Amino acid sequence: MKPETMTPRERFETVLKLKEPDRAPVCPLGMLFAPAYAGITMEKYYSDRKAAETAQRQVFDALGGWDIMGLGGPSMTNIYALMTVFPNKMKRPGKELPPDSITQFDESEPSMSFDDYDIIIKKGWNRFFFNHLFPRIRPRDGRSLFGSREVIFKLMSFLWVYRKDIRYWEKRGIPGLVSGPCGVPYEMFSTARTFNQLIMDIRRHPEKVKAAMDAVLPATIGMVVSGAKFLGVPRVFLTGERGAGDVISPSYFENFYLPWLKRLVDALVKENITPLLHFDGNWDRNLPYLKELPKGKCILDLDSTTNIFKAKEILGDHMCIMGDVPASLLTLGTPEEVEAYCKKLIDEVGKGGGFILSSGCTVPFNAKFENIKAMIDTGKTYQLSK
Repeated sequence: MKPETMTPRERFETVLKLKEPDRAPVCPLGMLFAPAYAGITMEKYYSDRKAAETAQRQVFDALGGWDIMGLGGPSMTNIYALMTVFPNKMKRPGKELPPDSITQFDESEPSMSFDDYDIIIKKGWNRFFFNHLFPRIRPRDGRSLFGSREVIFKLMSFLWVYRKDIRYWEKRGIPGLVSGPCGVPYEMFSTARTFNQLIMDIRRHPEKVKAAMDAVLPATIGMVVSGAKFLGVPRVFLTGERGAGDVISPSYFENFYLPWLKRLVDALVKENITPLLHFDGNWDRNLPYLKELPKGKCILDLDSTTNIFKAKEILGDHMCIMGDVPASLLTLGTPEEVEAYCKKLIDEVGKGGGFILSSGCTVPFNAKFENIKAMIDTGKTYQLSK
């Protein structure tokens, strides 16, 4: 077998430049498999930071390690950080859900009213979020003249804990994938207003919705840029579930999604920050629009619903592509099937460089250990064995 000639960081930086490394870097996304492996409940994983960190590190070592730490530390368990992007109620394990459930977003009722658009336009997103929206989502949290004291404290605590975890992995030679999360206003409004209500708002009052979207963007940019600089990770997690072609019409995408996506990406790139476009759902129809984003400045992270091979054809010379071993394969497949699919990804999507081997969205909590190991081992050995 050929020896490795790059460190994990060198490998990562090479594919970001759309070049071919010594082998495909491996980054299983998310750590929800960790509690099952460590023998703790999901409730403990979400509520006990030390237990969560220990479980994550146990899984990393048991699987032989990988190249990039994707969503480690508290990044998937801190509901305060998640609510800045998905601003609605959440059901949590051991509280509203059984102890071994995973967190669920609850959009049964809107947390934001139509009249709130005027508050956002007048006062901006941060004042609206801290003084009006968050107390509705978490009514027990304290409030002050400048917003909810508890949520501000929790967000600051999240950053400090996450930075410490990032430093831990850096000492082990493993770069962090991203710093904090963000989303375009369409994603945030469709969560807070609920999807159906937002569509009705757009049909009845399109200009007001656009004005509110304009008012959201500065706060979003400011928050994620500050977080990325504090954490020392020049990449952000930009979520995009509801911009998928099977969710939004071309007209709505062009008029209420794409302009703000471009402005957000441009602002991040100007700050030398790489957006990781975590685009769940089927983006096949909307892939060509992504060529309007800066070349060589983004990572497109797909969840196995989008045709990743088509994405390579359209965007392979434009942005790094990450994915996309399906959750169903990691849960229900065999190691041989996982290995075969990973080899296909490396051969076709990894051809010429610009590819990160990863799970399709996060590794599911009920994935098979041997299947995750097959994905990681194939990524670490396949090209080197040629």
